[in-house]
Amino acid sequence: MQATKTKLRLDGHWNLEELSEATKDYLQLYGFVYSLLPNLPTARRAEVDHIYGKFPWRGGFSTVNFFSQLFHKIPPKLRPEVKKIRYSSPGFIELQELLIVAIGVAAIVKAVCASLNFANDTYRGIQRGSAEHKLTKIDISNKELELTQRQLAFCDAQVEKLLKLFNFSAEQAAALDEKTQGNPAMKLKILLSVYRRVEPLAKKQLEGKIQVTAEESDEA
Repeated sequence: MQATKTKLRLDGHWNLEELSEATKDYLQLYGFVYSLLPNLPTARRAEVDHIYGKFPWRGGFSTVNFFSQLFHKIPPKLRPEVKKIRYSSPGFIELQELLIVAIGVAAIVKAVCASLNFANDTYRGIQRGSAEHKLTKIDISNKELELTQRQLAFCDAQVEKLLKLFNFSAEQAAALDEKTQGNPAMKLKILLSVYRRVEPLAKKQLEGKIQVTAEESDEA
């Protein structure tokens, strides 16, 4: 695993708050994609697996800490590091980062860009269904938790929708299944939180303000 120079393409006018939010979403997706890599060192994989199983997923606390802790399990030399910024039309942010992870992030953003309106409708429908099936307040980390067959069937169906929406590879889907120990409710809550980080980037990409493409930098 070697870090490589890549570019995030920028265009148009950006204020500092927008840039902060976009880079935060990118970093959180980067940590998530990294966590699904098949060749993590054994000790690192164990730490990542522990993070997947420790949160109740009943609110913002779980979401924020899940992504933050995943990101901080990445070795510092493999975390995205800014090497250069050019603010113009067009401009770019040159990063030193792990190319395979950058490609994974770019693929998810591109997949959502391909059908953003449908993606938003799907997300809202799943949220409504989750409330109807009384999934919003359950403690996912509770080892004694028993879901009804109706709840399990709903979770399984919605997970499949989101995996297809993100265009996950079979390997990524299998890794997520392993890390969640096949818990469909946990998978669903994690994937919904991933969507909330993808959607703003996909929207900006469709507006032409950013291109998350994992393009390798040729800057001297």
